[in-house]
Amino acid sequence: MITSLKLKNFRNFENKELFFDDKKNFIVWENWKWKTNILESISLISLNSLVKIGFENLVKKGENIFYIEAILSDNTKIAISYDLEKNKKTYFINRKKTTKLKLAKYTIKSVVFSPLIMNMLYLSPSLRRDFLDDVLSSSFENYEKHLKNYKLILTNRNKLLKNIKEAKSDKSEIKFWDSKFIEACKIIYNYRFGLIDYIKENISESKEYFLWKSEKVEFVYKSKVSKENLETDIKSYLEKNLDRDIILWTTAIWPHIDDFDILIDSIPITEFASRWEVKSIILYLKLIEVKFIEKCSQKQPILLIDDLLSELDENHKNMLLKKLNWYQTIISVIKAKNTGEHNSVFLN
Repeated sequence: MITSLKLKNFRNFENKELFFDDKKNFIVWENWKWKTNILESISLISLNSLVKIGFENLVKKGENIFYIEAILSDNTKIAISYDLEKNKKTYFINRKKTTKLKLAKYTIKSVVFSPLIMNMLYLSPSLRRDFLDDVLSSSFENYEKHLKNYKLILTNRNKLLKNIKEAKSDKSEIKFWDSKFIEACKIIYNYRFGLIDYIKENISESKEYFLWKSEKVEFVYKSKVSKENLETDIKSYLEKNLDRDIILWTTAIWPHIDDFDILIDSIPITEFASRWEVKSIILYLKLIEVKFIEKCSQKQPILLIDDLLSELDENHKNMLLKKLNWYQTIISVIKAKNTGEHNSVFLN
């Protein structure tokens, strides 16, 4: 849990200090961008990112360094700074420099709810793949390192494919990178299939939140490999498609061309359901994410809800707020409405 937050030269803030309740907190401001900036700073402290833009774009105009510091419920101080001139990130625990990996052991976990996420079933498959990777990065300290290693191996294999096509390298050299690629894929898929199995086990419970009657809700993962024959499938596909990969300079099988869909009675939800109904299932998917991160990390995440309540009708809004009763939640809203006795942070 986060009790307070200090911002220095972060986005539009020169100096700002905020205090938070242990349950629901409403950030109230007419300017939606400024509210989002606060949620983004908290997500960065949790080694997540709400807006997913480069640190160089987060420094206040005219300044060179931003600093974010949060105090947690156990009085631990965690902080991140970024030097624009040096293009350098620095991490702190109790104001002593540390590594990103060590910070991950102490910092909070966060789950982001945003209008963009609520539309991920309609948008690019890359957004859905990012969803899976973000959940795994928040749940396991080493996943991001494995993902970076995988992407590096993929890049090197693709470079070799190009060199083979241009007769700068021999075709036999691909065996080395195929071996590296298969091992890296196995690591990523083993993490990913664990998450997929968890979603599949829990997604059926979402039926109680739908406004229509349905027999079955399914989470379907779309991939060219199977969990049961992972290594064999990857190796076979690489060998069979090598000539095509050389022509295109591209590895045609990898975790990041996979996708997923949600089916209601065996029909993709986006083909027949209203946008409200689709939002219902995505809301529940995000709640499954909360439970998965808590289960794997043994930390209760805080929930960052960015300008989302205005997107929901009363039924969806009440369902979401009811489910969040056990978590510290920070919600950005334009007007203070129905906040009850919860903490409201009015910004000016």
